[in-house]
Amino acid sequence: MSGVAFLLLVVVLGVVPLFVLYVLIEGETNDPTVVDRAEAEKIAQGRGGRRADNSTGGGSKSDDDTECGVDTGDRNR
Repeated sequence: MSGVAFLLLVVVLGVVPLFVLYVLIEGETNDPTVVDRAEAEKIAQGRGGRRADNSTGGGSKSDDDTECGVDTGDRNR
């Protein structure tokens, strides 16, 4: 009997968090705001997103390796 209770507990603890996560995501994506690209960019800029001077549409901010923590200096010192 104790084994059945343990199995039931494991199943409940495995399924309930997934169901809660599903409900939260469903509520978040239930009624999305649909806007055109120009309006979306204005909203993103207002939220601190892409800067107006970045018109290339992608890529990284910089090719500088030090931004990622890579030391490109002389290692033979």
